[in-house]
This record gives sequence, structure tokens and C-alpha cells, in this order.
Amino acid sequence: MNLPLFPLPSQPMTEVVFRAPTVRDSMEYIDIQPFETEKITTKYLNALQVGELNDSGLWTQQDRRTALWWIFVNSRDNAFLTYQYDCGHCKESHFADVDMSLLADGYSVLEVPPAIQCEIPVEGNPVTWSLVPLDGRSAEMLEYMRHQLPEPGTDGYATALTELRIAEIALMTRTNGDPEDYKAAADHRMDMIKRMDLNNEFSPLVARIQLMTRDLKHGLDMDVEKTGVVLNLPQQSCKKTKKGEPQLFTALRAPFRNPEFISRIRPEWMANHHQ
Repeated sequence: MNLPLFPLPSQPMTEVVFRAPTVRDSMEYIDIQPFETEKITTKYLNALQVGELNDSGLWTQQDRRTALWWIFVNSRDNAFLTYQYDCGHCKESHFADVDMSLLADGYSVLEVPPAIQCEIPVEGNPVTWSLVPLDGRSAEMLEYMRHQLPEPGTDGYATALTELRIAEIALMTRTNGDPEDYKAAADHRMDMIKRMDLNNEFSPLVARIQLMTRDLKHGLDMDVEKTGVVLNLPQQSCKKTKKGEPQLFTALRAPFRNPEFISRIRPEWMANHHQ
């Protein structure tokens, strides 16, 4: 079964056709390792495409997460996920069954190309930077680097974490002098960034990237924070509200975890009822 056409949020004129996942598909993704989530996401989104392949490794992270959600809600009758949260009013823990199809209300697409240019020098020499959202290739690289980090508090952790942050910045930029190879180009930009004046060159570049991330927001309503990507879900009323009292609401936010949206065989389906 083919699903409704999916317009890429970063390039809404580009439409992708997905099919519904099969049992064979789900068997491919039974055991997803934390350091391979993005790699598996690319494999999954590519495998479910119908017709000419549009490599999801080249899509923005927002495109990819939104595509996972699109397949999830359009390939099943029940698109609910359960989240636990701390109520901001009664201070107790509640559970919320969220209809993920409702997230379409916060869906947005870009009306401009997914890139912003700026002029920021390196060692005093003018450089034109193109600032872009992270894509699938960069997400795979960063995920692997994150997996390789030493334990927090151990020798080398702070240095490795700084290297990871600089790599993230480099992967959100492009320059005219980039080598053709993707990784070589990223290494080239990392070297450029490390040679920048800390306050007068590097700091403005970071600030412009932060503005780019805000101005080019697209797809589902999500926020990128230091701890990861957070999904903004429908607000929830306090379960302790008594009859006749005004409803009190808590904003529900939850980490976006790719595996939750990748169709896999549920354990209860595999229970042995025949012996």
C-alpha cells in the first residue's frame, strides 16, 4: 500500500512516495544500536520509497524526522504513543496517550531555499559561508563521534566534547573552497574554524548559525537543545482537576527518538499461543 505523497518540508515542491512497512521491513530493525540510529533511519527511509530514489541521507534532519512521523501516522489505524510527564500543577507523574496525527497542526514548510549566506572572515581574510541545517550524512557522523566520547569526568572528555561541537558547526556550513568529498570538505571547514579568531570571527559564526536554525525551522514542531531534539506535543490537562474547577494545562515536551517511529514487530505479536 502506498501512502499519501510526502512533500519535503525543506523543499515542499519535492514530493516523495512511501509504501507501508511490511513484516520483512520490520524484521530488519528489531535491534537498533544507539550509535546506528541515523544510519538505520537512512536505510529505512530509502527502503520504503516507491519509484526513483531520493536519498534521505541528503535530507535535513527535520525532513527525516518528519518523514518518520509521516510513515508512522499514515500506515496504521492507531497512531497513539504514550508519554510519562511531571504535571506542572499537582507535581505528580501522569501518563498521556497522544494521537500523533495531531502533530500535523504544528507542521510547517520552508518558502525559501534551505540555506543562508553570510560573510565572516578567517584569520582576517574574507570568507563567504553558506549556513545549512544538518542532514542525514552529518547526523551519522556526529552520532558516531558521540558514541566515541570518553566517559564524562574522565581525561579527554572535555576536549572530545569540544571537538564534537566544532564538528557540528562545520557540518552546518559550506564554503566555495570545499573539496568535492563530503568528509574531506567537513575536515577542511573544521581546520578553517579552528584558525578563526575566537571572539571576532568564531563567535559571530556561531551566532549566525543559531539564527539560521531559528529562521529555517521546518517540519514538525521541534526544538534542538543541548540534550537532543525535543518534540512539542499537545498540552495536557491535570488529571487531579476536580469537577467544576478550571482546567489546568501542562506543556508536554518529549525527546524525539527515531526508533519509536520505525515500524517493528511488537513483542505481543510474537507470543507463542500454540503450545
